[in-house]
Amino acid sequence: MKNTGILHLALLLISVAVITGCNTTRRVPENEYLLRKNVVHINSESAGEKDLPFGTDDLYELLEQQPNDRLLGSLKIGLWANSYAAKGKSNWFKRWLDKSIGQDPVILQVNKIDRSLGQLNLFLENNGFFNSKIDTEILRKNKKATVEYHVELAPPYRISDIEYEIFDSTIRNIVIQHQQESLIEKGAIYNAENLDDERYRISSLLRNEGYYYFAPELVFFEVDSAFGNHTLKIYPNIQPSGIPGDTLETRLPDRSFQKYHLNRISIDPDFNPVRTDTSRMRKIVDTSDVSGAGDLTIYYRHKLKIRPQVLKRSIFLNPSNLYREQDEKRTYRQLSSFPLFAFTSLNFREVYGANNHQLDSTRNLVNCFIELTRRPVQSFSVEAEGTTSGSLLGVAGNLVYRNLNIFRGGEVLSLKLTGGVEWQAGGSSNDEVFLFFNTVQTGAEASIDIPKFLLPFGNSRTRNVLEPKTTLKTGVNYQNRPDYERYVTNGSFGYSWRKNAFVSHSFIPLEINSVSIFPDSSFLQRLEDLNDQRLLNQYTDHFIMSAKYTYVYNNQERNKVQDFTFFRWNIESAGNLLNAMSNLTSAHRSESGEYTVWNIPFAQYARTDVDFRYYFALSEDNTLVYRNLLGIGIPYGNSSSLPFEKGFYAGGSNDMRGWNYRTLGPGGFQDSLSDDFERMGDVILEANLEYRFPVYKWFKGAVFTDIGNIWLLEPSDVVPDGEFRFDRFYRELAIDGGVGLRLDLTFFIFRIDAAIPLRDPSYAAGSRWQFDNLGIRKVIWNFGIGYPF
Repeated sequence: MKNTGILHLALLLISVAVITGCNTTRRVPENEYLLRKNVVHINSESAGEKDLPFGTDDLYELLEQQPNDRLLGSLKIGLWANSYAAKGKSNWFKRWLDKSIGQDPVILQVNKIDRSLGQLNLFLENNGFFNSKIDTEILRKNKKATVEYHVELAPPYRISDIEYEIFDSTIRNIVIQHQQESLIEKGAIYNAENLDDERYRISSLLRNEGYYYFAPELVFFEVDSAFGNHTLKIYPNIQPSGIPGDTLETRLPDRSFQKYHLNRISIDPDFNPVRTDTSRMRKIVDTSDVSGAGDLTIYYRHKLKIRPQVLKRSIFLNPSNLYREQDEKRTYRQLSSFPLFAFTSLNFREVYGANNHQLDSTRNLVNCFIELTRRPVQSFSVEAEGTTSGSLLGVAGNLVYRNLNIFRGGEVLSLKLTGGVEWQAGGSSNDEVFLFFNTVQTGAEASIDIPKFLLPFGNSRTRNVLEPKTTLKTGVNYQNRPDYERYVTNGSFGYSWRKNAFVSHSFIPLEINSVSIFPDSSFLQRLEDLNDQRLLNQYTDHFIMSAKYTYVYNNQERNKVQDFTFFRWNIESAGNLLNAMSNLTSAHRSESGEYTVWNIPFAQYARTDVDFRYYFALSEDNTLVYRNLLGIGIPYGNSSSLPFEKGFYAGGSNDMRGWNYRTLGPGGFQDSLSDDFERMGDVILEANLEYRFPVYKWFKGAVFTDIGNIWLLEPSDVVPDGEFRFDRFYRELAIDGGVGLRLDLTFFIFRIDAAIPLRDPSYAAGSRWQFDNLGIRKVIWNFGIGYPF
């Protein structure tokens, strides 16, 4: 085994030597130089600023010419492949290698250095560092060149005052009333991007006040820096366009400075851009005011496929009201949330002359035309997917039928048949397997999503809710594992909705799970030998009737490189109604003293957990992620322990990666018998820190550490030192560290993480740090689909 390791190391060293030793300048012409690297030095001492609003990475991205890509920051694999392919006689392998990963050598071009200087100076000026100095130096050696940029920052210019120059008094009042929301502040360093963002903020503010034609281009800023003390004054201007030389008094009214009301709302729910014949179109004119939508005209051909009130409920634009941009966006978002519609378009047209008779003719009016392009209502699909439980991989397949408009209200019916195989630890060597898998899972599921709330009272109170949905779901699942067979029957009824673009809610007032377990005789004997009632309860039949609420906050914005936060809070309660009914009816108790439903004990507990993550966007491809996971579950009443599915676990590919799946804890428990039972706890505390970076093209890397453990709430003779205690829990925190490699194909991410325990609480106090026991045999390999968090 030792010789094998030495051989692998030798092969790795030889491979690195071959790659790095290859003549990468072979294809560089005479008197030319291969761009080896760019170096940016920033001297901010003269600027007097400790915390700069940008870093060297921001400046690197502006350079016109970048060197060839590097693997792990050092090996130029693409350049090596290109050079190797050009050497000697061409063959299919060389052509494939050059096409797949090869890169032409980047030859230094001095004119691109000049363009880079222009980009750097413009960037510094846009960030307030006017009159900064940038020197360049080219270091040439062995047909390779390094370009160094020495940036000497000047003191930044700060905003001393802001004075609005807005000719229209109404618009001026609106802007001043919302001045506290401004993105430019006195005392802040000048930033041109902030001015652009402020321009769009003011435009959106006024469009929400009825100024339909107002555009960001009408807002411009005059900057006066003639004060000699590195300060400047900003004059936000909003002026109408006109002929040079005319005056405000002689200009004709500009519609950009006039408020507009909505006139008619027309909708085509079966729009086809190819179809031009509209002579056979029918229409429904709804002038009722049931949901506040007012005059709504729906055009259709042959038969209206979706009920009018469903469309009406999704429109926040009301005739006779002022146009508001936020109403337009909410309408667009609500209609786009229907899976039935593949494309949504809202168009506005001004009403002129004789057509302006529906409302007060003194008003400026616009009509709204909504065009919806439908998807096929029915579809079948076959899905194949990789699965992972901890680090144990499997494959699964689904046969899915979907109907996107089952009751003509945009309801989505889904019927799914599932089947999969997986390898799970445990069991004996005599377990029947399929190929090399020893776990089989199959099931059926039916669900229906209704795009509104099914409530005992009217929906008028919930009309302003974004993307409301009622979901009914039922299913049955069969699992054949090495130690037991399990049947799970479930059903649920719940609601989900969004408060805004960042906040979503889910409330499930009723969720039912019935679990029947048939343990293997040897597995059952091992359970009984341990004489742990808590462990026995995990593998016995149980019934769960629960209610659950979930709050999610996620301020990530697509196509933006910026920090963002993810926060999820779950709270769940089960068994209270069943327990109250059992007490009121003096129901019969089982031999173990539990109330039952259909002779199955029902669970009673309260459970909550919080998942907090913060993503630091260091650059476009480099991210630092911090995560906290806190949770507690309390069994009471009819239950002495949490159900198997509701406990907390640690270990595996998504949390404590230095331990195998569900093998960590609880607390400082030392398993002298080496039992293979899945460890479950009532409390979980966990923190993760992971740095993600690019390696080469599709390959991403990661360095991480995980800290945490699970605990019981009550002491156990079978699991000594497994209970949570404030005076010692911090000494029972496990710590691991590791590295990862991810194949990121955007639509699919395959992940391999290698972690090693650094601190193991299952050892006796005083010997829990594992620095003296580190070795290749201690490495835990985790395989996963997608990122862990």
